[in-house]
Amino acid sequence: MKNILLLLSLLVFGHVARAQETRIETMSGDTLNFGTCNLGDTIEAVFAFVVKGTKKLLIRQVHPGCQCTVPMYPKDSMPPGTKDSIVLALHTRNLHAGPVEKFAIVINTGPERIFYLKGEIMGHGLAPPKRRVVRAGDL
Repeated sequence: MKNILLLLSLLVFGHVARAQETRIETMSGDTLNFGTCNLGDTIEAVFAFVVKGTKKLLIRQVHPGCQCTVPMYPKDSMPPGTKDSIVLALHTRNLHAGPVEKFAIVINTGPERIFYLKGEIMGHGLAPPKRRVVRAGDL
């Protein structure tokens, strides 16, 4: 009986500790679908977030899955309640036409997060390359 009570108390305590853990909470999810773009365009995907928990959060690194994606993120520690964003700039110049899915791992003082960027690259057209900013929840 004591073992069962001990196990239950550890489970409850672990759940409460995890709920208070400092973390990044996105406002519109971890995946952003940018729709379609032309080969050569640059897509800037904006992932807005708020810092939740009881301690300051520091983003140590945002590690993209490939060299075609460049991350931009806050470098200073942020207290709970801070609203900011992580931007993933996808440069499509050297990619192939068709569906694309890219990701970036956010390494921080809270739990690791992975953001995804999805869409479709159309064949090279006559129009000059464009830069387009897409925010989660825009589409």
